[in-house]
Amino acid sequence: MLFCCQGFRCLDKFRLSVCIVGLLCIRLLPSSASTEHIPTRLPVGTILQARVSESVSANQLDAAVEALLATYEKKSGFNLIPGERGRVGLKVDTRTGSGLATPLPLVRALSSALERRGFERQNIVIVDYRWRNLREVGFVPPISIGSSDFEGLPVRALDQGGLFNSDWYYDSPLPSERELRPLTMRPHADWRNQAFADDADARKSFLNTLLLFETDFWINLPVFAHDPAIGVDGALANATLWNVSNARRFLANPSTAAAAIAEIAAIPELRERMVFTLAPLWRYQFIGGPRFRSLYTRAEPLLWLSTDAVAMDRMMVDRFNFSRRLQGFPELTPLPSFIPFAASLGLGVDDLAAIKILPVLAEE
Repeated sequence: MLFCCQGFRCLDKFRLSVCIVGLLCIRLLPSSASTEHIPTRLPVGTILQARVSESVSANQLDAAVEALLATYEKKSGFNLIPGERGRVGLKVDTRTGSGLATPLPLVRALSSALERRGFERQNIVIVDYRWRNLREVGFVPPISIGSSDFEGLPVRALDQGGLFNSDWYYDSPLPSERELRPLTMRPHADWRNQAFADDADARKSFLNTLLLFETDFWINLPVFAHDPAIGVDGALANATLWNVSNARRFLANPSTAAAAIAEIAAIPELRERMVFTLAPLWRYQFIGGPRFRSLYTRAEPLLWLSTDAVAMDRMMVDRFNFSRRLQGFPELTPLPSFIPFAASLGLGVDDLAAIKILPVLAEE
């Protein structure tokens, strides 16, 4: 059964100047689905941390990823094994191109760990927003090779189509991506009076149904970069904005972007299937985004795993600000608004005192 619920969220509490109207389409599952093995979470604010650099050998990286996954399984009680669908999704992050994207060695190590747990290689699916970016960073071979997978792992892109269902979408009264460009050239125009405001499809950002309904669970694999519209393009943004269609329209206004990130993240089907976020700190960009600028990047030999994407993004704000101070740039203040908004919806914690880093030691 399908129903739609319309909710009004006033964001003045977080220094935002508008109220956002969000329309979420949510499917009611039959009672028999309650027995399905749904991923469970670590305690809120918990981040598992392995000390491993990008330059280590494949065996060392395999050991670090295995240690993180095994620790998650032990502490959460959820085993990362095939369920009734027999598929797992890997939501990579290639938005900024080859300079700053989900590292290929990390995907190799993670897919190997999932294969050891019983997943067949053809059932470990890589997905991201744009096909062109997936090819640019190496997840899709050059056209001359004629293949469309990554070392046997299927690769899908939202902009290729086939990953949406007309019944599942996030509705916002913002213009579509197609109409947004002319409006940015006329910043004082009232988009609510434009013809496309009456076009129902222009209001919709369709959800990635591959991850929602065709996998047992999916894993979020972001990188962290500054974005002037949202502050931190990282764990929450990769799971939400870059996981739906028609998303760039939200970046025209920080208020609408914050609402979209938090409200999409709160969709039950999206949230329950995202088993955790696995994020490297091997390179992150603290200013000058969203384009990659190597002069404004830092690197730490750390790999994080958490079921609390809010806490991860909150920790990165402090890292961004530390690097900004060192180079004489202004800090990200106030806190990017999607972080406290997401915390207010119960999606995680934004209080640094409540965030706990748990070191995980890989076996030699």
